Amino acid sequence: MYQTHHLLPTLTRRQLAIAALGVSTTLGMGRQAQAAGGKGTAVLGIDTDPPTLNIAITTDFTAGDVSAKILEGLIFLNPNYEPQPSLATSWSVTPDGKTYRFNLRRGVKWHDGREFSSADVKFTFLEVLAKLHPRGAPVFKNLGVEVDTPDANTVVFRLQKPYAPFLSQMTVFDAPILPRHLYEGSNIGTNPVNQRPVGTGPFKFAEWKRGATIRLARNESYWAGPDKPYLEQIVFQIIPQGPNRVPALQAGEIDSLLDFYTPKPEVPRLAADKNLFARRGVNIPAIWFMMYNTQAGVFTSKDARHALAFAIDRQRIVKQVMQGIARPGAGAFGDGFRWLLNEDVGYAKKYPHDPARARALLAKAGIKPNTTTVRIPFDVGRPQMRAQSQIIQDNLRQVGLEARLEPLERSVLFDRVYAKRDFDLTLQSFYSAGDPAIGYTRLYNTYTGTSPSTNASGYANPKVDEMLGQAATAADRETRARIYKELQVILNEDLPTLVLFDEETVDTASRKLSGVFPALDARDQWSGVRRAD
Repeated sequence: MYQTHHLLPTLTRRQLAIAALGVSTTLGMGRQAQAAGGKGTAVLGIDTDPPTLNIAITTDFTAGDVSAKILEGLIFLNPNYEPQPSLATSWSVTPDGKTYRFNLRRGVKWHDGREFSSADVKFTFLEVLAKLHPRGAPVFKNLGVEVDTPDANTVVFRLQKPYAPFLSQMTVFDAPILPRHLYEGSNIGTNPVNQRPVGTGPFKFAEWKRGATIRLARNESYWAGPDKPYLEQIVFQIIPQGPNRVPALQAGEIDSLLDFYTPKPEVPRLAADKNLFARRGVNIPAIWFMMYNTQAGVFTSKDARHALAFAIDRQRIVKQVMQGIARPGAGAFGDGFRWLLNEDVGYAKKYPHDPARARALLAKAGIKPNTTTVRIPFDVGRPQMRAQSQIIQDNLRQVGLEARLEPLERSVLFDRVYAKRDFDLTLQSFYSAGDPAIGYTRLYNTYTGTSPSTNASGYANPKVDEMLGQAATAADRETRARIYKELQVILNEDLPTLVLFDEETVDTASRKLSGVFPALDARDQWSGVRRAD
């Protein structure tokens, strides 16, 4: 193996980072690794240390980026939203949409050598996802899911009522399967395996140097066969400062940078770089929003919430922050699912940019100009968050409100917003995961827990809860669309959250990598990625 001091004259920072981990670099690949099928290292840029690597209890993007290479779901979604086999090889659904039967892949082993079976699936769903997953828990509570395991290779889900996106929710991001033998009888949230996960996926957890790197090693016993995964290892390079990530990609210090970590002003430069491949247009609808604290402070008043909807210039945010690679907020569920959009009560008609109207509504709410300061915590690691917070601060100043911006590291932000509910306004974003029932229900349904990426506004409306459940379980899209349109009448008026824009993603990778982005979600299915130097 090469020693770091031998490499100093010739290696880039990328290669030095790899060498510092104590493993062979792409220039010094050992014969043993090549014989086993792995060749090369992919270095992926991320923004911060994830709060956990157990994505059965979080929807944190960076946690999903790392753990989607370690853990697996029953299926994955291709770019056309079509379910593809993963831990399940086939499945069937009864005509009433209430029973799903999955045939599990045989011969799969956990990274510690134990056999994978239907018992792991049942445990994960009933003891973890149904209780702790931010998107999954409310769904399973509403559906009353029962899980049967007739044998080690079969799992049957019985739903009390049909649920349209059930199959789409079987991916690693919404239903990652955990090893029962390592979690049963433990406190799931504090189990140390959360920080060094054991999965069935193409890469195994190897090392985590906090603030610097997370390294995954090739799973030599992966079920896909002796050739996969093609890479010897994946290294996640933590680059906290957004402006530093794009130069690192262009200099070859990292090999891929997903949209989530990419400052939007840099996208044209990336798209013009002939050494890079950019995927644009395969998009999972996602909304960026401003959540109000409706239980304490200024925004218990609906008039004050409406005032901000008139005050904030959503077109300006899209133009200046997102470089036009987004669409101004259209309503409670954005416009990514065109089939449910209710333009009659949409923001364009209901809340056009009108500072004078905002000032009048603030006066109606009893808020005198230049007497009130509102706190806006946001994720310091995301450049778009900081940029939009500055525009919002300027917009609020124009209507007589002072905004105190509070850039926080993500784990601190989650504690402040979701655990302590200590904020006036907060900037967040949610992925839909391919269906509004999966990704957006958690934003509006009544929730009193402390899990991240849920409804921290304090908004609770039993009618909305009931309708969200109906929209999720209706058998046909026409019925679902009608319910969602009715929901927008209520939610666009109550306004517990103001959707700022729908994003459009641009994921970028070095042309030295091939086979990237074969799934709907760019973080998924990296077993087929190759590197050529």
